[in-house]
Amino acid sequence: MRKFKVGIIGCGAIGTALAETLIKDRKLNFRAVLSAVSDKDPGQAERLLSRIGRKLPIVSIPEIIKRCDFVIEAAHSSISSSVASLALKHDKYVLVMSVGGLLKSPFGRLRALIAKSSGRLYCPSGAIAGVDALLAAQTNGLRRVKLVTTKPPQALKGAPYFKTHAFPVFKSGEGKKLVFRGTALQASRAFPQNINVAAILSLAGLGPKRTEVEIWATQMAGTNRHEVLIEGSFGTIRTTTDNFPAPDNPKTSYLAILSAAATLRKAFTTLRLGT
Repeated sequence: MRKFKVGIIGCGAIGTALAETLIKDRKLNFRAVLSAVSDKDPGQAERLLSRIGRKLPIVSIPEIIKRCDFVIEAAHSSISSSVASLALKHDKYVLVMSVGGLLKSPFGRLRALIAKSSGRLYCPSGAIAGVDALLAAQTNGLRRVKLVTTKPPQALKGAPYFKTHAFPVFKSGEGKKLVFRGTALQASRAFPQNINVAAILSLAGLGPKRTEVEIWATQMAGTNRHEVLIEGSFGTIRTTTDNFPAPDNPKTSYLAILSAAATLRKAFTTLRLGT
């Protein structure tokens, strides 16, 4: 049986976790083999290879797309759209972790490219529940999609939003503060490293301009909470997911990494469960 050559772009916490999954998961390495990595920091790539105990080529993004059948983007929202476009132009499979980056350029262009390509674009559901139900609801009578995200302040640090807005500071006894209210499109630009869940909800549902988003900061809990409200002709869905941060990256929920690993398994297995 032919094995897919897999390449990872971005060798930080997420890329390393997915590399370990590819190496250790027997169901995956039966069908796929990690063949190359890419990172703007060669030292970061070397550390990933050292951790998994493999000697693999460290190459440029165009080269990794040329070499591999399946490319994983685990780098940054600033390059996710261009990586996806280039991979699809070469009829490759591509999994995008920085889903929010797909909203930075008109998604219609990417949809047109998808229609022409024999490749595939995978967007994991990430740190939320209910995307399968949303996909079903979207086929008829979907009226409203809202995301309320609550995170510790340190998980929001460095977001572009705080160049023009005050960072939340808490007084003794304060519970939580509203940081942002707007659309998924606005949220993806204001918090590109924090709000991939808003992007996946908008792509699966009503689009980035009609998906409502609120972001709250709290110092009362050590988890990232995502509450999703979906309303339509089918009825109402409410989900709440309390995520622990990833061990090596507090800005990423651990479930987001597990979701990407599950998406990889689904891509390489015959049995596919869920919508």
